[in-house]
Amino acid sequence: MRTSPQRDSLAPAPSTPPAAPAESALIDRIRSGDEPAFEQLFRAYYQPLCDFARSYVRSRETAEELVQTVFLRLWETREAFDPAAGVAAWLFAACRNRSLDHLKHRRVVERTESTGGAAGEPAPALGAPPPAPDEAAQLAELAQAVRDAVDRLPERCRATAILRWEHQLTHRQIAQTLRVSVKAVEAHLTRARAALRDRLAAFKP
Repeated sequence: MRTSPQRDSLAPAPSTPPAAPAESALIDRIRSGDEPAFEQLFRAYYQPLCDFARSYVRSRETAEELVQTVFLRLWETREAFDPAAGVAAWLFAACRNRSLDHLKHRRVVERTESTGGAAGEPAPALGAPPPAPDEAAQLAELAQAVRDAVDRLPERCRATAILRWEHQLTHRQIAQTLRVSVKAVEAHLTRARAALRDRLAAFKP
């Protein structure tokens, strides 16, 4: 990634998000136009953000395009980059907003053209079945049931569950991302747990 981030569908090799002290230094470097620092941020968050955006738009290609747009915009306005709630919360919030804008635009287009939406891809899994052959079918069914249960949650409840359980954001970061209170985050998680318990009751031994 030289001169500026390029839009392509190839996922970069992932790296680990920086710890808080290193994150502050990384932000300063990005604001000063340091391309390696920007690439480090891109590699650390690209795939988690694509998974998160796909939970909204149900399309891997669209999710990648939206995430790339977020990073492109970040680079273009890097001198003003100041994520008060932390980089993760800022990036997830930006991707959520882009995803919601995309869905709004798509609904307008569909109403105008009087056509139905295309079938999308499933939301990202909250877990993957282990490789034990004798249990593979049942565990795969359980994993699909979890995906389906999360998909049926209301938008903010679903987003809260994904941000907490998949991406390990703190309650405060989730609150900043979704623009709700910490108590609302806790309520969404309680509701998500209850919904999962109800829907997955059949899988209890």
